[in-house]
Amino acid sequence: MPANVDRRTFNATLLALGLGALLPTTARAENVSGFLTTGYDKLRARHAVSRLDPDFEILWDLELPARGHGTDVRPGSDEGIVAARRPGSFACVFGLADGQLRHTLTPAPGRHFCGHGVFSADGKTLWMTESDFIGGRGVIGVYDAEAGYSRIGEFPSGGIGPHQLLALEGGRTLCVANGGILTHPDSGRKKLNIDTMRPSLAYIDSATGTISRQVFFDGARLQKLSIRHIAPGSDGSVCVGCQDQIADGETPPLVYVNKRGEDRLRALAMPAEMLGRFNGYCGSVVVDAASRTLAVSSPLGGLVGFWHLADGAWQGAVELVDGCGLAPTGGGVAISSGDGTLQNLDAQHRAQGAARHTFRQWDNHMTALIT
Repeated sequence: MPANVDRRTFNATLLALGLGALLPTTARAENVSGFLTTGYDKLRARHAVSRLDPDFEILWDLELPARGHGTDVRPGSDEGIVAARRPGSFACVFGLADGQLRHTLTPAPGRHFCGHGVFSADGKTLWMTESDFIGGRGVIGVYDAEAGYSRIGEFPSGGIGPHQLLALEGGRTLCVANGGILTHPDSGRKKLNIDTMRPSLAYIDSATGTISRQVFFDGARLQKLSIRHIAPGSDGSVCVGCQDQIADGETPPLVYVNKRGEDRLRALAMPAEMLGRFNGYCGSVVVDAASRTLAVSSPLGGLVGFWHLADGAWQGAVELVDGCGLAPTGGGVAISSGDGTLQNLDAQHRAQGAARHTFRQWDNHMTALIT
């Protein structure tokens, strides 16, 4: 490395010159660490998915056809996947060590991708949230990861506008966040059914596609809370972050927990001034099992809020302009921002390490790569 040039500047220069392949990479994907995330590269005017090391150095970028959204890692392999932002027309499978494109998925006729996918515990199956925009319903696309990600079927998601999904119990059960919002590729991100939306959590037997349990909000006002992002609790619960779709001066709770086996969503309390700061919008939702902490971001509010999972008690918030991406670190949470900032927070939400890539606008989500 040239004298007087730090590693971050040197790596950024290589990437800007299109020489990312010269960056050091981890030899074996089983031993990878750090994070996957998406963002906008202002140096080259492109969208990308990136792998970061634990100190937030950029190890590689993979250019994307358009804005990316959720990422996941295929168990037992050296592959990751990124889905397009909804309504999306692509998903990309790449090597974790080198960031090289391996497969590009395109939606089946009459379908578009809805931002997230998740693998089974054995890595053989990929499930993607999709919209049947002609039929006006959500579906879960089923893909055979061992056969080049061929699409082998689908089943109903239990609602409209499915977004994030979780593979629970080793993938035997899928939990799907049906946001309730209908979109159409011809209309971009225009919301076509706000008056009739009905969000839900659906628990689905992944082998049969049968809905075993479905949870809805009580009351007409709460039906305007789009259930968008979810995270599994260590006790079998599912944590929920919502996005309010109407501006009527009310500030309904935005963060909920669905306890295992219950048919209700329990609101988690936060101070009134903080609820107002969230501005009706939750971004990412993650649980750090080691610290038993739930973290929920609000890029519109410029903050990340924290709750204790055991009793649902509010723990406080940290300020981060346009902060949205979150990932558990096994004792804390990593956070990212649209201004290029990344931070590691400990269990008391104190910054223990940070970096800022001013040439990068980090996007909605992060995935932790923990050995």
